[in-house]
Amino acid sequence: MICPFCHEESFAKKKNLTDGWKITGTIEVCALCGAELKKSDPGAEKKDDSGASRNRLATLLGGDFSVKVELTGTFDRKFCRNCQHFLVHPFKSVCALTDKEADPMGECPQFAVKE
Repeated sequence: MICPFCHEESFAKKKNLTDGWKITGTIEVCALCGAELKKSDPGAEKKDDSGASRNRLATLLGGDFSVKVELTGTFDRKFCRNCQHFLVHPFKSVCALTDKEADPMGECPQFAVKE
């Protein structure tokens, strides 16, 4: 596009308008000069509510998705990442017992709970 302010070939980019930490809206500005091109309504992008989406999904799959599912019970989590012998390093994870590379989601018979 040709910017109407700087008359250079450029493109528009979105910039958030904020009030403290809250985003109040977005504007489109020229990438070169930063001049405001177009304002947009903060609620314009989120017109589709989750209720309508949920109803369309229920219609498509033929089920009732209004009930929230909760997982209960105890799980046996003997993953290497929860083991006291698991050493985390920025480049690779190592088992202190075997001195070999360990998969954080792997399991081994020498598991000991991390304190």
